[in-house]
Amino acid sequence: MVRKGIYVGLVALPVALLGFYTLERRIPLGPIVLGISLVPLFGMILAKRPLLGAVPDMVFGAIDTGLLTIPAIWGGMVFGTAGAIAGGVIGDAVTDAVAGFFEGSVAQWLKSRGIEASREPITTSLGKMCGCLLGSGVVLSIALMFGIKPRFG
Repeated sequence: MVRKGIYVGLVALPVALLGFYTLERRIPLGPIVLGISLVPLFGMILAKRPLLGAVPDMVFGAIDTGLLTIPAIWGGMVFGTAGAIAGGVIGDAVTDAVAGFFEGSVAQWLKSRGIEASREPITTSLGKMCGCLLGSGVVLSIALMFGIKPRFG
């Protein structure tokens, strides 16, 4: 179990470092976050985990964090840092419920077709990481296209 945790941590480290670098350089987040979403996929491939088994986790992550990004952006724009935090915290509770519904539905749909969703730690964690980055990357990229950019400092 510890080795798997270390593996997930090693995959997460470049994601965190790329995120920090992006913010430090004030690079638009959306396209970078979309690109970073490939890192956990690559991690699953290196670990020889079935990507199809991670689909429910990816769906959960994409819906959860994609939707969560909206109140976080809005809260930050209207109420500053405290609004972004509240938008993230309250939004997370709501979007976990919505995304969990879809995750369960997709897992059930796959199972009805003879495909078992993985509940193995590496696949589940990296699948959720991939989906979260993908969902938020899409929302941030759309926001950027509409001229909505986070303020720095």
